[in-house]
Amino acid sequence: MPTVTQHSTGTFCWLECATPDTAASKKFYSSLLGWTWKDIPMGDSFTYHIAELGGAEVAAMYVLSDEMKSQGVPPHWAAYVRVESADAAAKQAAALGGKV
Repeated sequence: MPTVTQHSTGTFCWLECATPDTAASKKFYSSLLGWTWKDIPMGDSFTYHIAELGGAEVAAMYVLSDEMKSQGVPPHWAAYVRVESADAAAKQAAALGGKV
């Protein structure tokens, strides 16, 4: 697999998993994809888990908060897309009928 050092505009640039059970999810994705994990404490009992493959950071994971669960937020993957300008992308999304 090629090493990506820069993402082109309009391409996916980051993946992030929200899960109620990071230990089980980390075990699953490690066995499925060969990922290893770097855990980064962020304060207030929150840890951001960075998935690595071949020494490169490839995705991240965090636990769904009680507030998110109470609002009905399901476990999910979020995919981030690189843009040149967040303001311009938001304006374009609104012009195309999206909500900002």
